[in-house]
Amino acid sequence: MTALPSHLELVQGVVLPKPVGAHPVLDFVNTRSEWTTRGPARTEWLTSYEAFLIWNSYAGLLSPATTFRLIEQAGSSPTEAVRRLQATLGFRVDLYDVLTGQATESTFDAAARLIEKAAARRRLVQTEDGPVWELPEDLALPLYNLALLAGDLLTGPSREHVRTCPSCGWLFLDPRGRRRWCSMATCGNRAKVRAHAARTR
Repeated sequence: MTALPSHLELVQGVVLPKPVGAHPVLDFVNTRSEWTTRGPARTEWLTSYEAFLIWNSYAGLLSPATTFRLIEQAGSSPTEAVRRLQATLGFRVDLYDVLTGQATESTFDAAARLIEKAAARRRLVQTEDGPVWELPEDLALPLYNLALLAGDLLTGPSREHVRTCPSCGWLFLDPRGRRRWCSMATCGNRAKVRAHAARTR
């Protein structure tokens, strides 16, 4: 088997990008390649609802048990699973535009509506550790959970530290103001190679 590039990992039979964003919402946005073009991605890693669930588990957003149960639900409701994946990919585009300051009024409103809808679905439940907010465990759970995290990011102090990789367009947090690339091992090294080639022409 051909070795995967350094920025990818095989997770439960699904190839996924390694987290580089320092925030799960930014890593979610980074599940497609090359945001530098607004057309179809050259590489799409969320190719199915099951792949989206596996990514959520990989990112620590869903427990393995919840992931397994939702995969079973998706198998019983394939049409609904496809609809949820389409909504997820649409939210990802809207969210990218909002995070990078490119959102139109309609784009922002679409992202805001989903975040508000997710917030309205939360229930306050009692646990052994005290009351916690919880979303129903259905096929909408992964997207709505991400939407809530996105709302926190957009309205919190970390929002000011979101940066865009000048090579691929991926997003990452840069609280110290010292980071330029999503990854030195990929985009950073490619930029160094291009700069060296330009100097030696």
